[in-house]
Amino acid sequence: AMKKIYKACLKYPEWKRKHDPNLKPWRYPEQNMLPSINVADLTVQRADSLESIDESSVSEEKAQHHSDDDET
Repeated sequence: AMKKIYKACLKYPEWKRKHDPNLKPWRYPEQNMLPSINVADLTVQRADSLESIDESSVSEEKAQHHSDDDET
């Protein structure tokens, strides 16, 4: 996964120049078109509550993988 991320990062500057280079909603919030979340709807989830996740019904079959060059 890290190899794929690294390869994608190397290609990002050129890709961004071709794909809406002025769109940067992480820098300019007024460009964000996603719906807002009501802060009152958020709840705190403690890390210790994550320790009792039941994964007994999850299949252990491996997912189909692609070579390192496929998705970059």
